[in-house]
Amino acid sequence: MRQLLAPELLEIWERGSAQSQTERALTLIRAARPDLDAETLAGMSIGRRDGLLLSLRESTFGRRLASITNCPDCREQLELGFDIDQIRLADSSAETKQTYALVVDEYELRFRLPDSRDLMFAAATDDVETGRQLLIKRCVLSTSRNGRETEAGQLPLEVLEKVEQEMSQLDAQANIQVELECPSCRRAWTSAFDILAFFWSELDAWAQRLVIEVHKLASAYGWREADILAMSATRRNIYLGIVNG
Repeated sequence: MRQLLAPELLEIWERGSAQSQTERALTLIRAARPDLDAETLAGMSIGRRDGLLLSLRESTFGRRLASITNCPDCREQLELGFDIDQIRLADSSAETKQTYALVVDEYELRFRLPDSRDLMFAAATDDVETGRQLLIKRCVLSTSRNGRETEAGQLPLEVLEKVEQEMSQLDAQANIQVELECPSCRRAWTSAFDILAFFWSELDAWAQRLVIEVHKLASAYGWREADILAMSATRRNIYLGIVNG
């Protein structure tokens, strides 16, 4: 995983502002892993893709993750902090099988794990539940009932739910759940952790701060943006301290 420099991150942020969430993930990883062609990256399981995002986030902003959430009962604000290895599974970067088999009652199925192309396809619908079912059906490669071939579109809802559960177990990095407890009312709950949304929100905040810093230094000293971005963060902060002081 190649560490991205400030000019590269700023360019990714600018490009990603007009992209969907899934497209942002591909843009980020492609920049840090130029050895992966676009087709290979888009065809990765979501868990393996998210494992790469975790590694990129670590090389960009460090191992520690910090966030704020609210208790669903008393609305108390909670500050969260944990190490990246607490949500990184050991096998998340491993190659996955192409197809899997599942038997549910009288149904026999072959399926594959969802990838980024499937997420973009499902996101085309405005209804979340419809998109979820479309995604699962898209990943079902063949189905039969009592030995007779059937269509994925004819599968009962309970069978689709079993397929989804199996996918979640096989690609666990794509479905990270964090255990939370409110210190005030003792309410306990689980919350999904989305590394892509988390990482992008950090990048967005960082980029906006950096643009302001560049503006201040360029206005004060007449330096070019490229020269300012080429500086280390430490040197930039020293000059900013002089300008702001």
